[in-house]
Amino acid sequence: MDKEREKHLTPFLSIAGLLEKTGEVASTVKNLEGFKPLEKIETKETLAASLSEVLYTVFVLAEYYGINLEESFMQAMNDYMLKFGKL
Repeated sequence: MDKEREKHLTPFLSIAGLLEKTGEVASTVKNLEGFKPLEKIETKETLAASLSEVLYTVFVLAEYYGINLEESFMQAMNDYMLKFGKL
């Protein structure tokens, strides 16, 4: 994404993009798992690209709101381990 466009992304537009990219992830997984007719060839590379775009948007939102994702992620993992045991 170019720097000029990035400056104009609001949290709302970031969430809209995140939802769109998450839909692409779901579509790719459905295709890879055989639950969706093949309209186009989906590959693990397609999935990797879509997941990377989702992560990028998560990082943008975290930075915008001053959230330490490493800290938050570690807390979430600790919470899951307490709730469910080993992951």
